Amino acid sequence: MNADVLLEVRELRDRLSDRVDVLNKVKALSLLPDDVNATVEMVAGYYEVHRDAVEEVIQNHRGELESDGLHVLRGQELTEFVSGILPEARSGIVSPKARSLTLIPRRAILRIGMLLRDSVVAKTVRSYLLNVEEEARASAPQVVARAVNRISWRNIVTAVSQKKRLCKLLGVSDGTAALVALSHTEQEFGVDLSEFKRLVREDDTEETYSPTELGRRMNLPMSGKRMNRLLAEAGLQRWDEADREWKLTDAGKRYAKLMPVEIYHPNRRVSTTKYVIRWKASVLEVLRRRV
Repeated sequence: MNADVLLEVRELRDRLSDRVDVLNKVKALSLLPDDVNATVEMVAGYYEVHRDAVEEVIQNHRGELESDGLHVLRGQELTEFVSGILPEARSGIVSPKARSLTLIPRRAILRIGMLLRDSVVAKTVRSYLLNVEEEARASAPQVVARAVNRISWRNIVTAVSQKKRLCKLLGVSDGTAALVALSHTEQEFGVDLSEFKRLVREDDTEETYSPTELGRRMNLPMSGKRMNRLLAEAGLQRWDEADREWKLTDAGKRYAKLMPVEIYHPNRRVSTTKYVIRWKASVLEVLRRRV
């Protein structure tokens, strides 16, 4: 079967729309910090096309893509979404002047690949999908058996546990450690663990603050730079000259969380992850006693 048949037959696209594991098999997929959605620019980067090509597919097949979860944020909804992204991660995601932001989840990203004509990456995605379809038709019972053997949930649980333990050794909070472990395991096994990650986010709801935000909550408001010095004087963090960043001390770990921030570099079309310190409200009492 010619892979380009996916360009023409919606029924076949619908049948294959759950195979989001194919995306990471073809190429590493970068997502927003929510680890669920991507922007138009990020999808264009994945498929190595201009954003206009992705926007054209969205315009021509909006109904299909919205059924996969594509959603446009505007007004208050956009403001709330952007405010939930750490300031360090906003660059390259959304312009301060933007009036809307299109969120594209994995299923919609996959469907865009089924519809993009002039993309080498999209053609590879379609070939993978058709291979899966043809194999399933030829030997459905054997495919099911192989899938059960290949995706061992016992192995997945073990992998998540080991990765979470490693994150904890680095001083990462329970919730963040679980999210990082689940994300890495998704890539390793090619499974979708987004439902589990959503449960972690709902459970790990303690609010945290940047030094600038902490400064606004002091009795006498002060700048983020002054707050960083105060945190260091309290023995809660130290400056690492080699990495040019603040690092938590053992004493500071009870008052903070290390949060992973995915930073998208549009010029290089890659994402890197760094960990930033987010402070709990309980640290304010310690700092107020020192002022």
